[in-house]
Amino acid sequence: MRLKNQVALITGAAFGFKKGGPSIGSAIALKFASEGAKVVVVDINEEMGQKVADTIKKKGRKSIFVKADVSNSDEVKNAVKAAKKEYGKLTCLVNCAASYEGNFFHTVVDTPEKDWQKIIDVNLNGYYRFAKYAIPLILKSGGGTIVNISSMAAFNVVPNFAAYPVTKAAINGLTRVLALDHSPKIRSNAICPGFVKIANSEGNRSPKELKKWCDNIAKDSPLKRVCTVEEIANIALFLASDDSSYVNGECIMADGGRFIADRFDF
Repeated sequence: MRLKNQVALITGAAFGFKKGGPSIGSAIALKFASEGAKVVVVDINEEMGQKVADTIKKKGRKSIFVKADVSNSDEVKNAVKAAKKEYGKLTCLVNCAASYEGNFFHTVVDTPEKDWQKIIDVNLNGYYRFAKYAIPLILKSGGGTIVNISSMAAFNVVPNFAAYPVTKAAINGLTRVLALDHSPKIRSNAICPGFVKIANSEGNRSPKELKKWCDNIAKDSPLKRVCTVEEIANIALFLASDDSSYVNGECIMADGGRFIADRFDF
């Protein structure tokens, strides 16, 4: 029970949109609940978000669902208020909500402004908004932790994919700023996953196509497999618990060593 007496608000915590399978956010929500935390599930997808909260409650733990668009400040404020109203405090914020929609597979020149703005407003500004409105409550609650879900893309960019890695690099910068400005009451860290098998992938691909995708990714990984959402949830648990009591301002790569392999493959 490493998170006993903790209250965690997790954005992007709904099950996968297509088939209702696990996502990174839902895996973190379930893991935190199993370790004793009261969980505020936040997502724009009401049906799948409510299912996560219901799943937690069926296991005898406490959880509520709050529908919120992270690009809407009023809805962000409402989610934080809901945590305070239901549980009286907030001790952990996990920013996980992300957008992959729009024409993001382009250079900066070719990316439409509306699509650039959308991904910035969700992936970066959404993290800013929740930090802005959750931190005062975390401080009033005696302190706590922030865990931001970033990406390997913050370090290892590829051609014709401009907007997404820009937001993830900015999230790493935001994480360090939060760690500096709000210590010692709040520790802030980021997780930078590599390729993760998630429900969204399952929904967009047939089982055969998904296996082929995973096999292709695995070939280039020193660990010869794709990461699971549960493995990312375990890192989040470490960062939110006292097990990481002297870890602050870090951006932890969780890519199975792929970044190192790409850099030194000669």
